[in-house]
Amino acid sequence: MELIKIAQKTYKDHINDEFKQQLKEQTRITMNRILALFKKDDGEITYPLELEKSYRILKKVLGVGTFAVVKECVDRKTGKSYALKILSKHAIKGKENMLSTELDVLKQVNHPNIVKLHDLYESKEGVYIITDLASGGELFNQLLLKGSYTEQDAANLVKQILEGVAYLHDHEIVHRDLKPENLLFKDKSDDARLMITDFGLSKILKTDNDVLMTACGTPGYVAPEVLLQTGHGKPVDIWSIGVITYTLLCGYTPFWGDDQAALFESIMSGIYDYDEDYWSEISMKATDFIDKMLTFDPSKRVTAHEALNDEWFKSATDVDILENVRKNFSAKETFRKAINLVQGVNRMTRMRKHPKHGDEINGETGVGDRHHHERELDGK
Repeated sequence: MELIKIAQKTYKDHINDEFKQQLKEQTRITMNRILALFKKDDGEITYPLELEKSYRILKKVLGVGTFAVVKECVDRKTGKSYALKILSKHAIKGKENMLSTELDVLKQVNHPNIVKLHDLYESKEGVYIITDLASGGELFNQLLLKGSYTEQDAANLVKQILEGVAYLHDHEIVHRDLKPENLLFKDKSDDARLMITDFGLSKILKTDNDVLMTACGTPGYVAPEVLLQTGHGKPVDIWSIGVITYTLLCGYTPFWGDDQAALFESIMSGIYDYDEDYWSEISMKATDFIDKMLTFDPSKRVTAHEALNDEWFKSATDVDILENVRKNFSAKETFRKAINLVQGVNRMTRMRKHPKHGDEINGETGVGDRHHHERELDGK
């Protein structure tokens, strides 16, 4: 826990007006470089004719990823708003399989807690994916704005995630990159539905016992069997939800390291604790639930359906835990986003200088990104 406290101080030391301005500037640069790939000589962005016939595309950018920009669009017939993800074919060269997998998943899912595909267009320059508009923002960003937040609130959110994941698993789909940034609220209402997004790293299993070997995911939320490369499947999503649950209740993740190698060692040890300073008001039922999700042996880890029947959902307390969660999470999250954006800008710069090597990811991916950068684990 001392490492966490030191890290929190380090993060807070970086949060100042100049730093926030740099964050804003890096976002602008990344967005402009992606959109530049779609612009005509007169500076206007090129969209497929059929897309523009059916949808009015707004200028406001909702999110920026390594390979994609997300805008809002409005159906000209119904007036309903959707999210339009604009992906550059040049930027995703060499990673087309990730886009193909994401589309295969989106085409077959239909669940209230999963973002749904509505339309798909393609041009010489890019691919344009129209999905549900999750305008409520990322999971933690929205929570930090609340006036109160209880263990029961956290349980309700975790239940929604599990319901979506249970549906995916029933359809032999493993998400493989569940994390707070991939969980978006449908809108900004107090009872907004939580929706799972970002299927760029997902895998559709051929059989229920299919074993996957490719190491992928996001550091901090990835399961130990992925890092150990012993083969993985649906249980990796349960582990990630366990990490998310832990984070929802205290504001920091259960595994920590002063660099990525140390973080991976921490995850592969499977050792974590519940520091009294932050967990004294959290119920035993909650920590028991987390322990079931973070069981080291994937064969003994609970399934999504088993987790949904856990007693915690009926007994979670109504004690307000917002102060602890906000204190532990907010500064750290701002710093993390800045680092991700800088990495994205650096990658785009490399692509412009060496276009023939546009498929070299250097440990990062972003086909499915809406507001952030995915990272594929390759030991770098």
